[in-house]
Amino acid sequence: MDTKSLTLLKQLLALPTPSGWEDNGLRLLAAAIKDTATTINFDVHGNLHAVLNPGAPTRVMIEGHCDEIGFMVQYIDDKGFLTLTPLGGITVPLLAGERVVIQGRNGPVNGVFGVRPPHLLKPDERDKVAPRELIDIHLDIGASSRAEAEKLVELGAPAVVDAGWRELAGDRVSCRGFDNRVGAFVVVEAFRRLGGRPLPVELHLVASVQEELGLVGATTAAYTAKPHAGICVDVGFASDTPGNDNKLVGDSALGKGPIICFGPTYNPKWREHLETTANTGEIPWQRQVRNRGNSTNAWAMRLAGQGAAVSLISIPTRYIHSAVETLSLADVENSIKLLAGAIENCPGHETLVPSL
Repeated sequence: MDTKSLTLLKQLLALPTPSGWEDNGLRLLAAAIKDTATTINFDVHGNLHAVLNPGAPTRVMIEGHCDEIGFMVQYIDDKGFLTLTPLGGITVPLLAGERVVIQGRNGPVNGVFGVRPPHLLKPDERDKVAPRELIDIHLDIGASSRAEAEKLVELGAPAVVDAGWRELAGDRVSCRGFDNRVGAFVVVEAFRRLGGRPLPVELHLVASVQEELGLVGATTAAYTAKPHAGICVDVGFASDTPGNDNKLVGDSALGKGPIICFGPTYNPKWREHLETTANTGEIPWQRQVRNRGNSTNAWAMRLAGQGAAVSLISIPTRYIHSAVETLSLADVENSIKLLAGAIENCPGHETLVPSL
């Protein structure tokens, strides 16, 4: 990955973009492709929608959602402690002792999910340090009263865990919110690289909002784009860490390339095109079997209007929905190459329909 691309990815991941507050991340991505796109705009939900090569007979939508899991301020008690409510799928026991940053009235406000020290715990309490429900853990922002806290934050203010980019060994990186800002980054990078090339399709890029709340943005964006075919880019479960049951997700590992998903949701001819593109371009890839596909925006594209042939490219990721999501930058780069190559040599939509 070149320096310009890597800088964009780091900048995107540094921005808090919890579901419903994706604006700053999407504006950053819009700036990266504004000189490439034929048309570019935001829709009423805040989805970023850009088009290349308008008028081609086959419409293809490439999509990655830009929201991450997070929180909103639900309640402020008389002592100034905050209770948060989740935005997306939070694993609550992981939050004990975590730092949080809130979008405050006048800028970022720091807080901590405090825990009682072990010295003050009875033996039967030590297994309960990590709460099971978010309502059972308070956020300490240092305020001494409700009035003081309310000067800093308001009810409904968004927040995320304060965990940033950390380089690990080799090309591995850990960061909060790879799910799925990295997917939005991949579609933006592929789109940018396709600019100026002759394309066989009308290409619609969507960096969508509120996937974590029910595939919201991609659903409405797909009705606008009316794609014949779509490719969703999201993170996928890596099974190469201790304690995983590979029978659940297969032998998916970091560094072995993007995952091309196989199952009844994914059009077989479209999937075969991705596999052929990878093999021809000597791009390493992995297969993951999914008996249902309703947990990603590929599902939203598939059901829009008269339906679309869809595929899912997943970037293998460890520790999904935690503050230390970990992936390989080589897998990210190869996902960009696979997506761009598949679009550049895309078949017409009529070939994706079963023959009589």
